Amino acid sequence: MVNTRTRQVLYLVVIALFCLALVPSAVAQEGDPARAGFRPDAPPYGVRGPHPVGFMTFTDGHAEHPLEGAIWYPAVNPDGAEEAITYDLGIGDLLPVLNDMPGRAIPEGTPDVANGPYPLVVYSHGANGQLYFTAYLREHLASHGFVVMAMQHSDTLRGSFLASTEEEQVAVAQRMIDSLVQRPRDITQALDYAEVLTGPGGALAGLIDVDRVAAVGLSYGGATSLLAAGARLDFSSLPELCASGVYASMLSTVMCQLHGADLPAMEAHLMELAGVDGAPGELWPSLGDARIDTVVSMMPGGGSVVVSEEGYANIEVPVLFLKSGNDDTAIPEYNVDPAWNYAGSASKTRVTLENAAHMVAGQCSPTVAATPGFFLACFDDVWEPNRAHDLVDHFVAAFLLAELYGDADAAAALAPEAVQIPGITYETTGF
Repeated sequence: MVNTRTRQVLYLVVIALFCLALVPSAVAQEGDPARAGFRPDAPPYGVRGPHPVGFMTFTDGHAEHPLEGAIWYPAVNPDGAEEAITYDLGIGDLLPVLNDMPGRAIPEGTPDVANGPYPLVVYSHGANGQLYFTAYLREHLASHGFVVMAMQHSDTLRGSFLASTEEEQVAVAQRMIDSLVQRPRDITQALDYAEVLTGPGGALAGLIDVDRVAAVGLSYGGATSLLAAGARLDFSSLPELCASGVYASMLSTVMCQLHGADLPAMEAHLMELAGVDGAPGELWPSLGDARIDTVVSMMPGGGSVVVSEEGYANIEVPVLFLKSGNDDTAIPEYNVDPAWNYAGSASKTRVTLENAAHMVAGQCSPTVAATPGFFLACFDDVWEPNRAHDLVDHFVAAFLLAELYGDADAAAALAPEAVQIPGITYETTGF
């Protein structure tokens, strides 16, 4: 049964992620509106790239597990049409005044195949999330020459809002737990579908380079990206964590509250769901996809707490970690820090936004910000939101340009001597 503590945690995460979903896109500044950051002092790769951005939704009609999502991509815009879009958050019948989120993309814009194909970024959202979290980052990456594919995982914002009874809340909690193994499979399914889309006769024929692939995610999505890159699950330390009562992440709290009396049975269920052999308490085989060439894990939480030192050692691709220095939602010592310490990658980079909270990459719409009770979930106590977004855009774009394009200038921007930014602690083994 879901007790009061679990209901409170689920409620807080739903509220926090709802605010994160309402991220406004960058506002054009003086000068060329197609090349601007959120602020005039945006670092070089926080400035919007040269490509107009197109947008489309997709549905992979897989017989057993249909997958829905959205794609941002380099487009052509010969007539200079305004890049403007309103994203439908899918809650118009619940909170219509908050359903629409503005962005900067051309709906169904004509793909710029002539300058392609472009590397693929597969994006994973946070726990109980929604498709358009951090849309500003997807738009930004597309403007720099990437195709960004984001899928809706089975743990959804709408499902969380509609869970009012005890039974429904239990179902929401269990979906979050089950998504631990379903999410990496979603990544693989999205990669399979990308090959269809870019193949002859596909909606994006010739646009996507499926031989250059990054997995990117925020929060629970950050943990998902690590699992997709080969991190191996290991539940052996979970009983001790549950007994300690440490609120290490949303997922660990839900697992402890819902299944604390019989964690081996929970793990056995997950193993059956994933179709893997073994016994509870043992190191799992990898759920990853060998097509992934690099990873960006932003403020990872959730699945990170059930990956051991040996499990992280299985990651061998270059990794960029973003860390909130004062993250009390995905506590760094249980999440991003072990991933940084133990990942087997020769090239690891960690960017810490000092004193930032978990929500530093998000920003609420003015409507939500003005609503009593939402303020603390909408803003970081330390970081000015536009500055944080410019830095997120800068580091992620530079890293992916360096790794997937071999861009020497982007790599130079990630050299330690080039990263002298107030409020940023920077560490790298790769630049």
